[in-house]
Order: sequence, then C-alpha cells, then structure tokens
Amino acid sequence: MTSQWAAYESELRSGDADRVNAVINEIKSKGVIDRSQLFEDCFGGVTELYNSHEDGYVRQSCVRVVEQLAPKLPAAVNLQSPEVESPPADTVQEQTDAVCGFLLEALTDDDGRVRQSAQRALKDCVRTYDALDETTTIEGLIEELETMAADASGKQEKHLRQAKDDAAFFMQSGIGRMIEGFQKQFGDKLDS
Repeated sequence: MTSQWAAYESELRSGDADRVNAVINEIKSKGVIDRSQLFEDCFGGVTELYNSHEDGYVRQSCVRVVEQLAPKLPAAVNLQSPEVESPPADTVQEQTDAVCGFLLEALTDDDGRVRQSAQRALKDCVRTYDALDETTTIEGLIEELETMAADASGKQEKHLRQAKDDAAFFMQSGIGRMIEGFQKQFGDKLDS
C-alpha cells in the first residue's frame, strides 16, 4: 500500500463530505501522467474498500474517486498529439477497461446514490473509448448493460437502461449526437 493511498483511504473511510471532496479535488487537479501513476497506486485499494464497506456514502465516494483516477478523454486526446505527454495507449486502454468493469459492478449496487455516480462516471469511459475509436468495446458495453438491465428491476433497472442509452448515444454520428443533444436541451420548445 502506498502512503498516498493510505492517506486517501483514511479520508474516504471517514464518510465526511468535506474530506472526501478534498481528495477528489486533489486528484482532479493532477495532470494526465500523474493521474495514470496514481491510478496504479490507488485503484486496487479503492476497489477493495468499495467491496468491503457497508456505508453507501463511502461506496459512492469510492466511485467518485475512481472516476477521477480514470485516464479519461484528455489522455485519449493527448495520444493523438506527439507534442503532448500522455500515458502509453495500452495504459490508457487498460486503465479505462478496469474503471469500466468497476463501474459496471457499481451500477448494480443497492444504494441509488452509488448507481447514479457510477452512471455519470461511465460516460467518461465511453467518451474515452469513443476517442480511442473502440467502437466494438462500446457496442459490447451496450449489450452488457442491456443484459444487466433485463436481469434487474425497479430503480436499478432504470439506472442500467439510462447508462445503456448514454453509451448508445456515442454510437451515433457526430451530427446525430448534435441533433439528439439539441432535442434533449430544447425538447417541446421546438414544436411551439
């Protein structure tokens, strides 16, 4: 266990919103390379804490921290520019895959706050896959979410279907996304 993870773990276990937000803000302020290294140092500990803790807020905090540890879109975009430092493409892919797997598990959590945080965070994974041109991965994710939703009920099913719809949004063409986003923003106002 790294000393950085030990410090973060203490804050996450506290269940104190200010302390948790301070950890999230600290991670958020780091550059792409530092986040990638921090991911390697902390991901195992965060997932272990998530799996072992009964407090829904602590589990939600773990999801929020994992969201910040993820390489995300900037890392994928940086890969396309040789002038900008970025983790290797394999690292971005592997870390995104690990985060995605964790978030799929969190989408089945009994606590709705955890599921909603996982749903939001999963959008970042899909954006990263989209930037990496991982269409097959996004298609597989959509299928997995559909299967998971079919086996769920109530609000859990709702959150899984929303996550599936979010992922499906990225399979549209750029113009299709723009039109759908415009319709969501303005909806019925277009008919008046």
